[in-house]
Amino acid sequence: MAIKNKKYIVRSIKPRTRIVDYAGDVIPLLGSKSAAKKAIDTGRLYLNGRKANSGDFVNKGDSIQLKGTGISKIKAYITDVDVIYEDESLIIVNKPGGIAVNGNRFKTMENALIGVAKDSKEMDALPRPIAVHRIDVPTKGLVMFAKTKSALIKLGTAFQNGEIEKEYQAVVHGQLPKEGKFDQLVDGKKSVTTFENIKTIESRIFGFLSLAKLFPKTGRKHQIRLHLKENGYLVLGDKMYAEKRKTILGKGMFLCSCRLAFQHPKTNEKKDIRIKPPKRFLKLMDREGKRF
Repeated sequence: MAIKNKKYIVRSIKPRTRIVDYAGDVIPLLGSKSAAKKAIDTGRLYLNGRKANSGDFVNKGDSIQLKGTGISKIKAYITDVDVIYEDESLIIVNKPGGIAVNGNRFKTMENALIGVAKDSKEMDALPRPIAVHRIDVPTKGLVMFAKTKSALIKLGTAFQNGEIEKEYQAVVHGQLPKEGKFDQLVDGKKSVTTFENIKTIESRIFGFLSLAKLFPKTGRKHQIRLHLKENGYLVLGDKMYAEKRKTILGKGMFLCSCRLAFQHPKTNEKKDIRIKPPKRFLKLMDREGKRF
């Protein structure tokens, strides 16, 4: 684990360098100017034994100390966790439907990883894994958590820049074309989801059902669900957006995050993490096809 409250002695520095510009580069648990400013604002960054101010200049021989991690302590939520990949920098789990990734609640995957994720030995190790991105509560599948500050910064930036490839699979109402793109705005922001239709079957109850691969190129809240709904292809079991449309309720939503492909934040190695969608996706398609 990272060394807490370690003192950093300034060895060499350019004249008139402010601590807010210096600390983010030399203290691993900060890692950026914005993090240094936040540490100053919350009274956790010290210069020569006193609380630092953003306007303080740093000189050779000065002592800089960061107290605490700035990450709140949480209680462990005891549940089975399906770990798909883990190393010193990150951990990827298969989140079940019905559990939040994080947030101001107890039943979250961040809480569930307490005591499950192995401690990182990196110098900028976080006190606990922090979610790099989120998927909706009823959606199941792959979610990535950072175990180091550098991984949190690099992977967060990669998600924001659309550099991480994401693939979902879903069973949806309707007869999707073989392939296509949705690009309606979500919350007034540019949003793009491409798709491939794996198979479509006729259903006595639902008319048509399609099993599809979906590739969100942006990361807006409920993006896939909204794009499908607005084009007439409601995700099966999506209670929030079903309105008066008949769907399957009480068995969860048929949407799964199945793939994350990314550049490793430390080794730069290409990682391609995949899982299969739940067996019930295909079982339902087969059952409905036979009924028809």
